[in-house]
Amino acid sequence: MRVLLTGSAVPPVPDGAWPAGKTSSPPAGPTLDDVAGWWSPHAEVETVALAASGPAFLEAVAPVAPEVLAGVVPGPDGGDVPVAVHRRTPGDDATVGRRTVYADASQVPATGAGEVLEVDARPVAVPARSSTAVGHLLALAADAARGPGGAPGRVVLATGGSTSHDAGLGALLALAGAPERDGGPPTALPADVVRAARAALGGTDLVAAVAADVPLLGLHGASATLDARGVDPAVAQHLERTLGAVAHAVASAVDRVAADDTDRGGALAGRDLLAASTAGRRLAGLPGAGSGGGLAHTVVALGGRLVPALRVVADDLGLDALLAGADVVVVLADELGAHELGDGTVHEVASRAAQHALPVVVVARAVVAGRREQAAAGLSGAYAWGDGDPRALVERVARTWSRG
Repeated sequence: MRVLLTGSAVPPVPDGAWPAGKTSSPPAGPTLDDVAGWWSPHAEVETVALAASGPAFLEAVAPVAPEVLAGVVPGPDGGDVPVAVHRRTPGDDATVGRRTVYADASQVPATGAGEVLEVDARPVAVPARSSTAVGHLLALAADAARGPGGAPGRVVLATGGSTSHDAGLGALLALAGAPERDGGPPTALPADVVRAARAALGGTDLVAAVAADVPLLGLHGASATLDARGVDPAVAQHLERTLGAVAHAVASAVDRVAADDTDRGGALAGRDLLAASTAGRRLAGLPGAGSGGGLAHTVVALGGRLVPALRVVADDLGLDALLAGADVVVVLADELGAHELGDGTVHEVASRAAQHALPVVVVARAVVAGRREQAAAGLSGAYAWGDGDPRALVERVARTWSRG
């Protein structure tokens, strides 16, 4: 019997790590290797790691992109920040002749100057939040992805761990070679900035691997989620207004670029002028545009695509082919609840396993989803170790689900 094991017992980190220092250490839990070792006496076990953001994202793609390239990007106060990207060579890439480079936005800190807001007659500090360093990381990754003769490659940027919160404006300016802004949000952005930033990528197929489908603005936007993470509501509202101003400026610039491209296209017949004039207006509302404090918003403005990070990793690792050879799928999780069933690894794996009519079993620290929700998600079983011994639970579940 062959078991395919995936997942993680580490609680998922909220999309967008701003502000720095507000996260707590996750509780210790078993690793995939631990669970594989406990299950292996009962069946053949193959593990595949899936991750949406942070260092775990690069570790997950390492089996198909083992080449590690090191570099530096400018960080706060002009100092160099070391970074690393993983590269998939053309011989290993599913896309013939094209290199893929994977980068993680959490490697670089937010830059720029902080602010002090007056909230209820008291000062509240708002830390630096510019994505300038991410722009330099993107330039480095695009260069590393180029093939012989300068052929553009593919860059996959995991945005969820970004510590910036500026709708990606800093990254856009950095790619365009424009200076980092000081002070308030822009009232206007030249179309030439968007053109220069796109030109710097040289036709790179840019993908934002988003950890959540959060939009840029609104009640469920990037700033709205900060209230639940200890950020003063007045600060969150200030950030919302700032992101809104950036979104307006970027949208106008993208629309001007689209209109200019339309004008250069020749005759008016057959062209959708309305679509050309509203291309930028749709950016902020795209699901995932708010990922990484809005970093994904600029990826789209640059001509890139937004794709759920777990989907990107699963596709590039060939998860469907691995599922085709399995008899049962086991997903390790911290808590089986709304996140795992909506956006998490359990959802991604179970939806794919259903195409192969495979049973999916979840072992987790806690199970809060009811049997109806589990059944709707396509799960065949869910087990929690709670305050008990995870090894004892895994061994018991392995005996239940293994033949022989």
